[in-house]
Amino acid sequence: MEKILEKLDAIEAGNAAKITETVEAVKNEFTEKLNALEAKIAEVQAPAIIKAPAKTLSQEINRSVKEQLRDFYKSNARSEKEIKMFESTDQYDAYLKETGSQLGNPAGYGSGYNVGGRTGYDPVFVALRQTNPLRGVSRSVSTDGSVYQLRQKTGDAGAQWGYAIQNNGAPTTQDTLIWQLILRDLNCQFPVRTATLDDIDGLESNIVSDMLAEFSQVEAQSMVLNNDQTDSPNTYGGTNGLRGLNQYGYTSAFVGGTLHGVTLGSSGVATSNGLSVIATYDQETTNGNSGTVNNITYEDVINLIYSLPNQYWTESAAFLINPIELQAIRGLTDDNGRPIYVDGLARTDGIVGQLLGFDVVVNKYCDTPNYAGVNKNNLYPIFFGDWARGHVIIDRLNMVMRRYDQTQPGFITFYGEKRVAASIHDANAIVAYRSTYSAND
Repeated sequence: MEKILEKLDAIEAGNAAKITETVEAVKNEFTEKLNALEAKIAEVQAPAIIKAPAKTLSQEINRSVKEQLRDFYKSNARSEKEIKMFESTDQYDAYLKETGSQLGNPAGYGSGYNVGGRTGYDPVFVALRQTNPLRGVSRSVSTDGSVYQLRQKTGDAGAQWGYAIQNNGAPTTQDTLIWQLILRDLNCQFPVRTATLDDIDGLESNIVSDMLAEFSQVEAQSMVLNNDQTDSPNTYGGTNGLRGLNQYGYTSAFVGGTLHGVTLGSSGVATSNGLSVIATYDQETTNGNSGTVNNITYEDVINLIYSLPNQYWTESAAFLINPIELQAIRGLTDDNGRPIYVDGLARTDGIVGQLLGFDVVVNKYCDTPNYAGVNKNNLYPIFFGDWARGHVIIDRLNMVMRRYDQTQPGFITFYGEKRVAASIHDANAIVAYRSTYSAND
């Protein structure tokens, strides 16, 4: 009996060992297969959410604004949010240079009585504005600071012929010129009735789009017309605005047909430093105080071009011109009544063309050449030069856009703010055209 029990114990022990071995083998095999499956799953890319691509940059930016506002509403974390508008300086420039049919008219849905029923309605639109033409020709940079410093090397090394080494000799006049610009603040706040936003589909994104265009329009006025940075009448921004191109023009005695040369500004970090006087050509015959006479001639246009040193006749050289002055130039005729300008008329993007082989940028913010209704002595309807070298625009890249809910009962308040500065960079690269001076009336 004892032998039988011993054999049974031996059999049981052997079976237990085999079962343990089998279980361990199965566990190891299962673990290997599970690890292999996890590795394969990790290689599978999760499908991205498919969005219809935006047809224009305006639509893309408006979509980004809407998504940020949507996430802000859902978070319910605070009463205001800073919205990121642009990814880069290039995107900001591209947005401002979109064609007028796109800018301010992103795809959206209009509204009207009985929306969705039998009433037809048109998409919300905003009247077109002329945004800043200088954005298309000037050099643009961005900064995170509140002040931007520009530096220029002046003078000559003093190279001379001969075997003697010219080392710090009398002809050496090298020096540096520095100046600083404070980024100026441009802002606005305006309330919109919540009922209006609820009733008119797509209104909010159009409001944001038009506000951006208006910012560009106001900066363009200051960037050209702000001619003294004081609080006197007929300035665009005054002490709080930008250094306008008109502020760099020659303002002393008018001498018809004469070119007044360049005078570099002072060096330093004060707000008054670095304000140069660019070369200025005076029209041969002043327009006087007439509101209709425009005495520009073919010879004036030729003289203006040749007033710019020919090393600046580059691919980026262009005319910046008031449309009324351009109209007068296009209307010039010879003694037989035949048009003088026929170059650059064949084009696919409008009626601007070229003048004497150089591109033309029409800028209505340049001075109107006729004197009537203009309360200042010096008018600069044309600038000509290498804009990429001669003029710089400094941006704080991320402008502030805030939307305050219920700051007033029944209203949503929008707030926009940006900082920008502008300066003549190389004073030799741009020439101003002066058409009227009241002392000669």
